[in-house]
Amino acid sequence: MKQLKTLLIFTENYARGGGNRYMVDLINSVESNYESIVLLSNDKGVFEEDCRRLYRNVDLQKIMLVTRPLINHLLYFIPPNFRRVILFPLVLLEPVFFIVNLIALVFRLKRINPACILSCNGGYPAAYSTLAMVIAARIIGRPAALSVVSMPTPRRPYLKHYEKLIDKLAWASAALVIVNANTIAKALAVLRDMPEGLSQVIHNGLEDKPPVIAHKKNEAEVVIGCVARLDAAKGVLFLFDAFVELERVHPELRLVLAGSGDVSDELARRTEVLGLQSKVKLLGHFEGDVGGLLATFDIYVFPSLWEGFPYSIIEALRSACVIVATRVGGIPEAIIDNVEGLLIEPGSVEAISAAVSRLLNEPNLAKVLAANARARFEQDMMLPVMQERVRGVFARLQESEAV
Repeated sequence: MKQLKTLLIFTENYARGGGNRYMVDLINSVESNYESIVLLSNDKGVFEEDCRRLYRNVDLQKIMLVTRPLINHLLYFIPPNFRRVILFPLVLLEPVFFIVNLIALVFRLKRINPACILSCNGGYPAAYSTLAMVIAARIIGRPAALSVVSMPTPRRPYLKHYEKLIDKLAWASAALVIVNANTIAKALAVLRDMPEGLSQVIHNGLEDKPPVIAHKKNEAEVVIGCVARLDAAKGVLFLFDAFVELERVHPELRLVLAGSGDVSDELARRTEVLGLQSKVKLLGHFEGDVGGLLATFDIYVFPSLWEGFPYSIIEALRSACVIVATRVGGIPEAIIDNVEGLLIEPGSVEAISAAVSRLLNEPNLAKVLAANARARFEQDMMLPVMQERVRGVFARLQESEAV
């Protein structure tokens, strides 16, 4: 296939996590199809670890767009409740921001003149700038795809007419919408009127690595672990409370949480107040060998309240972990209950406690779940499988450009 000149990638993201990771995997899947790649983002929207994962050098360009996510990020030092009060009046200015950003993006696209465009969002609508980008692409006559990797939210009642208009323009402008879970595609259709046939589901993938065999310092200990952003929305406070209950009955239990987020300080405070410093480890943002860390977990608990299709779950499958996860987002597309892991309802201390207790009492079940988890990864979640699907989808974009 003849190489096209330039692929432009756009994102507005201020949090480390699966959104940018998925974006990098999309880029790596099709990088050989283009002579050059431009990665356009807000300042600090792409992290060093993202760039290190790219197969080739890209032209990193910055653009200054006025958005509520940007202002929220700049005011991060202010407590969340006060920050919400400050940001609320800006809701009325969102249509103005959108028009100004749309004009800025049109001018930048004319300067770059890409063959096609991929606008990478987190949830939906999330960063409205990513929606403005696909509309800007339509204005200059370039094919564009929009990626969405988390569950959409319903339209806000006080802005429902504005949001309905933006949705309609976005769907009319995007050549296709890439999502990483069937659940997301269905929710976009129900909550945001996405037309049938516009979306393409491509589950996340990971490089194949054999599970690490770890040797514990203390074989008597049983480690419950989680690798996630330590935000309230990830359900880690429920996991902590469940551990407190379980530890009273099973003093051999230990809890390891890897990540950082908006409840990191609260978790540290609770650990100190309850005198659990010897039993709870808060590792902070983790950039080490995830496979090696997962190998030290006897039970992997992923208690999230809101998800797309998390890489953390795929990492746990790859490492043959014994998994307990909430039945949210695309997680049931990766794990069948009682086959590759145990699925529980979100936001329940009792559900976490019951699932962990069951695994402690049924070691043979734990072994079966671990073996099935690895088999599921090998069947569906390996990176080459994802990359082949991405290349097939991008062929549609290239055909649109040729027309």
